Amino acid sequence: MMNNEFVLELISVFHTGPVEPGSCVQKLVGNIPTGVILKDVTLEVYGGELMAILGSKGSGKRALLEVISRRAQGPTRGQILLNHVPMSLRLFQDSCGYVTHKTQLLEGLTAKQTLEYAAKLSLSPKIGSSIRSARVRQVLADLALTQVANRMVDQLTPSEYRRLVIGVQLIKDPLVVLLDEPAWGLDPLNTYFVISILNNHAKKYNRIIIITMEKPRSDILPFLDRVSYLCLGDVVYTGSTRHMIDYFRSIGFPCPELENPLMYYLCLSTVDRRSRERFIDSNNQIAALVEKFKLEGGPYRKSSGPPPDLEHLEHKVPLSAYGRPGVFSTMMALLGRAYVMLSPCSRVGLQQLFFRLFLLPTFFFLLWNFYYGLEDFQRSFQSRGGLLFNCMAGTAFLSTAVTAKTFAPHRTRYYHEAREGLYRGPLFILTYNLFSLPLSYLTVMAASAVIFL
Repeated sequence: MMNNEFVLELISVFHTGPVEPGSCVQKLVGNIPTGVILKDVTLEVYGGELMAILGSKGSGKRALLEVISRRAQGPTRGQILLNHVPMSLRLFQDSCGYVTHKTQLLEGLTAKQTLEYAAKLSLSPKIGSSIRSARVRQVLADLALTQVANRMVDQLTPSEYRRLVIGVQLIKDPLVVLLDEPAWGLDPLNTYFVISILNNHAKKYNRIIIITMEKPRSDILPFLDRVSYLCLGDVVYTGSTRHMIDYFRSIGFPCPELENPLMYYLCLSTVDRRSRERFIDSNNQIAALVEKFKLEGGPYRKSSGPPPDLEHLEHKVPLSAYGRPGVFSTMMALLGRAYVMLSPCSRVGLQQLFFRLFLLPTFFFLLWNFYYGLEDFQRSFQSRGGLLFNCMAGTAFLSTAVTAKTFAPHRTRYYHEAREGLYRGPLFILTYNLFSLPLSYLTVMAASAVIFL
């Protein structure tokens, strides 16, 4: 019996979904080619463990995370249980986190401000401001971001940026964290650093962390408590990394000396497409490995790593258990974040201020130079009509340009946060209009004052 407090179980999970991106016409008519992506996936992972889902491109790694997070499109069969409770979309949004492969943060904020507003959007008001501030400082320290806490997001290195993206999910203290390729694009040293941080978080807080990787290095092997190999949706092996080498040796596939075990068995679980003969041979071999594990892999799948260090384990109620903020608190957090992005202390803030407050008055000042000195006579009627037309047309076109320039970052961030269930579209539109209204009023009044000089 495991001593760990939390357990995530997948039992005979099948998933059917799109196997090709599909053309625009196919998307419109709903005729995208589909197929079975996951086939009888059964695995389990316990609190305090870091699991890696390994496989080549198209093996079903990302689809598995999408299925666990209940974001996958298409029918899914089987059971997904968190502490023996069926995983629903609401349960995942409340108690878990998902770091997608591509996540864009708002560049007008510092690293600390990014986490502060993430806490305001995801943590209940029942949690006091002092606890929220302490949580922000703790996450910054855990992710080695304390030294860059006041640095703007657009000035962070790729490794710091990736750790901050992870921190946005860790801030709510989720029981389960899913990460799609957390070390993608990082150099070996930073890859080692990120994986070690994730391992430390799992052990320190007794949390479940699941990552996907396509090219695992040998130096991260000590940090992985469990590993699952996927090939075209089938499970080749899932279980403890301590027993992985013993299992493959017992079925006739020992890992050669001086080889990276993670990469060696990943190659063993990958279809060789270099020729027709190689494709058939490797496909038959993988099918045999899949059937072998179904017959003999039960004990390896259930085996666990060493028990957690109970002396240093922090037994606290997860912050996510206190619920989420209400509509008013969420709206105030969104408004505050939007106005903080207008700070003139950053390049992005200066751009936002210029476009929102000074672009229209500047254009009207140019018009004023052309139409200055108009006399109050009938012959100036056409010139005044031209001035009125230019003012109206310029306001319309510049409003479109300002929206295109300033709205995109907020829209992209909304897509991420809406999928996490933090707020919905109507609240986002309402908040953005409340944010834009006083700025639009000020810039129109300033432009009008210029033109009527």
